[in-house]
Amino acid sequence: MILQRHPGRPVRRSVTVAGLAAVGLLLSGCGGSLGIHPGSAVVVGDDTVSMSKVDDTTALYCRAYLPQLQQAGQKVPMRFLRQFVAGSLAERDLGEQLAAEYDVRATTDYATQQTQVAQQFATAEPDVKAAVLEVEGGSPYLQNIQVAVGHKLLAESGSPTTKAKDALQRGQVATQDWLRSHSSSIDPVLGTSLASGALTQGYDQTSYAVSPLAAAGVASVQQPDPTYTAALPPSQICG
Repeated sequence: MILQRHPGRPVRRSVTVAGLAAVGLLLSGCGGSLGIHPGSAVVVGDDTVSMSKVDDTTALYCRAYLPQLQQAGQKVPMRFLRQFVAGSLAERDLGEQLAAEYDVRATTDYATQQTQVAQQFATAEPDVKAAVLEVEGGSPYLQNIQVAVGHKLLAESGSPTTKAKDALQRGQVATQDWLRSHSSSIDPVLGTSLASGALTQGYDQTSYAVSPLAAAGVASVQQPDPTYTAALPPSQICG
């Protein structure tokens, strides 16, 4: 199941159809007075994730789950998948920069996670499979790198540990420190934010819901409102 995030508490994500209703979250913060960078969905340090990359990956991710959604009679607004995909890509980007900053690598735990996802989508088209691997690996990769960073910093400070939980906590502090000295932003249309390194969910900051139907869509942050979903045109629904 793709699980909801809670500020300050990392949550592992695996894949089931039902879990598609809970979205991942995207980076935001300083950099750019409004968080707007033309053509970019996410900016993390010197790297960017383009809006077209998010849209293309979202379309492939939808294709990966479409047969299962249709079989289960489920529909998910594309905006939910778009937020989830963008957040995962942002987490991966952040993880890669932390890995470079602290000269660490992902452990075999991450490779195991990727192998499990690859097996689940073994018969998928290559581009669809690659998209799922990229998206589903975002959060596990970041947390894996944070653990590696934590182990390294604790050892350097003379307090080595064998506990992954302690290492993760130290790595999360290092992540917060890194974000304070590097610009990070998100296009506000995606309505997500980063507070002290904790990914949290918000709303589209570029528009205001007027109609009852639009308000229902805005209010359904954690799970899509069935009435709202049913009213969307086919191009805005996965399922």
